[in-house]
Amino acid sequence: MNTTIRDGFIGKEAEIIRSRNKQLLGLKGKIVDETKNSFKMLISKRNFREFKTILKSGNTFIIGNKIIEGSRIMKRSEERIKLRE
Repeated sequence: MNTTIRDGFIGKEAEIIRSRNKQLLGLKGKIVDETKNSFKMLISKRNFREFKTILKSGNTFIIGNKIIEGSRIMKRSEERIKLRE
């Protein structure tokens, strides 16, 4: 499944591969909500699940086998439709 920056990201699995915050590196989860500046992700760890709000700025994600820089998608999903790859 290929993902472009014009797609909606809700319901897709994401992994953080680069971040200013080293504690976020390698974090994986499902995107359950999206705002202009952040993703809300459902993170599953061993015996519990939790929601985390991750800022797009300063992070690089793998979403649907594509590497996406958070700063390039800092728009609402309806505004991203107009963006070029």
